[in-house]
Amino acid sequence: MKRSWGCWFVSSWMVLTLCGVTLAAEKYPTRAIEFVAPTNPGGSSDIVARVYSDDLSKALKVPVNVVNRAGGAGSSGTIYVINAKKDGYTLLAGVSSSLVIVPNINKDITYDPVKDLIPLGHLGSIPSMFAVGSDSPFKTLGDLINYARQNPEKIRNGVGGIGTESQFNMEVLCVRANLNLTTVPFQGGRESMTALLGGHVDVACNSLSVLSSQVKANKLRGLAISSKKRHPDFPNIPTTTELGFPEASFEIWFGLFGPAGLPQHVVEVLIPVAEKVFKSPEVIERSKKAGLTPEYMGPEEMKKYLEVSIQSAKKVAQDAGIKPH
Repeated sequence: MKRSWGCWFVSSWMVLTLCGVTLAAEKYPTRAIEFVAPTNPGGSSDIVARVYSDDLSKALKVPVNVVNRAGGAGSSGTIYVINAKKDGYTLLAGVSSSLVIVPNINKDITYDPVKDLIPLGHLGSIPSMFAVGSDSPFKTLGDLINYARQNPEKIRNGVGGIGTESQFNMEVLCVRANLNLTTVPFQGGRESMTALLGGHVDVACNSLSVLSSQVKANKLRGLAISSKKRHPDFPNIPTTTELGFPEASFEIWFGLFGPAGLPQHVVEVLIPVAEKVFKSPEVIERSKKAGLTPEYMGPEEMKKYLEVSIQSAKKVAQDAGIKPH
């Protein structure tokens, strides 16, 4: 009888211990989360990540630290997250340049954003803006196009990253309008804006979040916004669509992603938290001030949106004769 009770006690202790280990293993999160912004500080993805990181931290009750891993129009940071440990402690402030544009124009990209990442929530979008210096002789996009046609390679075009939506929109515009500009590459959008302010380039197409404050301060002049409808902050600046270049209307959009293969208990924590934070009135207001048009989508809708966006960019690139390089 004593032996039987002893066996029962040992067995029960082992069961309880194993249950405790399982519960401890499934508790999430218990430490800081690395929130990867695949752009330089001050870039569009970095700005958006910092809009949301504090509120995500409060909701998850652990630090959510924005970490910049720039390079390759966002592909370097994207690859970093894809290859990260699948435990929920490395997340991506995904930007459409590395998810939609780069896979269509860079033949060296081997990842599949649909298969290699899991969408957790769509944040919203920001259009690009074609801008010149405030003292530029070009008052409209038409002025710039007419001069560029008559003076091949004389217009210096500041490019803040090959493979970004802004660079893609400019390239599509050049093909459609039959322009030959001199490309001046920069590490990121903020660097190309600085060059534009300093008169080192003549035009730049860049994220509205990067250019907005300078245009409002009349230090830069917006010629067109890459969108289908006018932006409420700039109602007097026409869109590329209304100017006859609807193909050059790719907006930059953002989403929260994790590496494919995240444990289900992690996904079940992150999805409702993301929805709550992204729909918060305070966060929406901050998003708008950063130039973002907030638009929450759940994971399934976001996955379909990603798939459609990839195919749309592929068609535009093919129609415009832009080949992977």
